[in-house]
Amino acid sequence: MAPPTRRQVAGAPRTVPRAACAPRRPRLPVSWLLAVAGVVCLAVVGLGTLSGAGPASVPDRTAVVRVEPGESLWELAGRVAPGSDTTAVVERIRDLNGGLGDGVTPGQPLTVPSG
Repeated sequence: MAPPTRRQVAGAPRTVPRAACAPRRPRLPVSWLLAVAGVVCLAVVGLGTLSGAGPASVPDRTAVVRVEPGESLWELAGRVAPGSDTTAVVERIRDLNGGLGDGVTPGQPLTVPSG
């Protein structure tokens, strides 16, 4: 058996019961959000600066080494100066050896930076 229902009267205003909701929290001020964003930005920049990011410089001293079989100029640069920027070491090797190209031959003596 269905519960009894009321019929709506034509033209009568419809009333909707209010839901019991928790009170709304106030919105955060824009100035506070900008301040937090600024602090986060400064923290990221500060940590990047303090981390000492960036490879060590190319060593000033030089040595003569022989190219190993199957070794490229890039691998040689990584072998002779492992803590330095490989690209900078390759450029230094090219300068020390009179504009050396990309190709090196096994057993070829090269002047390289060493530290």
